[in-house]
Amino acid sequence: MEQQEQTRNYFRAAADDWQAKATGYSGRYSLIDDRNRAALAVAGSMTGTRRFLDVGCGTGQLVIAAARNGLLAEGIDFADEMIGQCEINRQEADVTATFSAGSVFETEFEDSAYDIISAQGLIEYFSPEQMTDFFRRCHRMLKPGGALAVGSRNRLFNAVSLNDFTRIEAELGTLNALVAEAITLHGSATQEEAFLALRRHERIDPQPNTHPVTGIPVDSRYQYSPADLIYRLRQCGFSPSTLYPVHLHALPLAMKAENPDLHSQFAHVLSDLTMRDQRVVPYSSTFVLDVRKEC
Repeated sequence: MEQQEQTRNYFRAAADDWQAKATGYSGRYSLIDDRNRAALAVAGSMTGTRRFLDVGCGTGQLVIAAARNGLLAEGIDFADEMIGQCEINRQEADVTATFSAGSVFETEFEDSAYDIISAQGLIEYFSPEQMTDFFRRCHRMLKPGGALAVGSRNRLFNAVSLNDFTRIEAELGTLNALVAEAITLHGSATQEEAFLALRRHERIDPQPNTHPVTGIPVDSRYQYSPADLIYRLRQCGFSPSTLYPVHLHALPLAMKAENPDLHSQFAHVLSDLTMRDQRVVPYSSTFVLDVRKEC
């Protein structure tokens, strides 16, 4: 469980930084805000939605936004420091929302209790086996037809990032599979067409055991391609509904580092233009997948 201890230690120490990232640095692009926007779009696409749960809620911005939209909103995070900041943010926003500290694997939840569950920036810290357990728990917790909005680091982006991540995929022999899936998404005219075509690319193995340094002190942070994640979710009783690209990169990474303000401007504009455009997913470092519990 070293990965989980590393994760807990990181998030316990990162509450202040997470708060700054979630609210944006002086108006610059916020990946956290964009993932949250996708999760809220999932909630907005449903009728009769009442109860909302955000797992790994961080400093609570998504839960607060859901509460403002009239939902019975709840958040859970295993870092006490995050929950403390959630309560501060809730009071400042003057909304009714519930936050609790604890592990989703150790907390008792009612069956069929929620209309929508969100998990953003979470599954990368689970082993594949833990992730499957988490998806099965979510399936039990959701009402029939309920939605799981799950964010993932995008493994397809490794094919275009042209950095150490690309080199690792080449060494693993998985680069061709990533490129093939990227071509399929880029060439699909609609989401429905994309989901059908992605069934040809359902598993990309193996996963790297370790990852290049990203500034987050956790040795293993997993990535999934959309097809691979859909396959794993389908095994747990979910079917795909919508794929949201998040954090689109218009500049090569070296140019992004040299021109952070320009990258931020592009990311803001493109986020609005391409919110549900599956063709740009290969150029996005993250995606959010809306899947529904099969009735």
